[in-house]
Amino acid sequence: MQCPICAGPLQEIDVAPCYDCGHEPNELDDLKNGEHEYYLFELWANKIVLCDFCDPDFGSYFPRYFGLPDNASTDYPLKLIKKIEAPKTIRDLYCEKCKHRLAFLKFLESARSHNKT
Repeated sequence: MQCPICAGPLQEIDVAPCYDCGHEPNELDDLKNGEHEYYLFELWANKIVLCDFCDPDFGSYFPRYFGLPDNASTDYPLKLIKKIEAPKTIRDLYCEKCKHRLAFLKFLESARSHNKT
């Protein structure tokens, strides 16, 4: 399988639940130590899991990254669906070039398609 954003190779790794930062090795330690809570959100007709650090920081992404006009608000309309109970490590694919796990890359691809201007 190839990265849906850059078409580069993907490697299988262990990840924490957060789509945004879950690929980072220190996040696996944070998960084991119960340092974060994880939540399922809906945004632009897609689901995304974010931790309690990435959720409030999500507005740091420039609108263009998600296919929005440059002048769009960065107060992205994340709709909380539920808290993830008993979060655990899973396997996912990771793109070294894009620096994200496949779950986030699929979300990004779908968001860009949804937000085409």
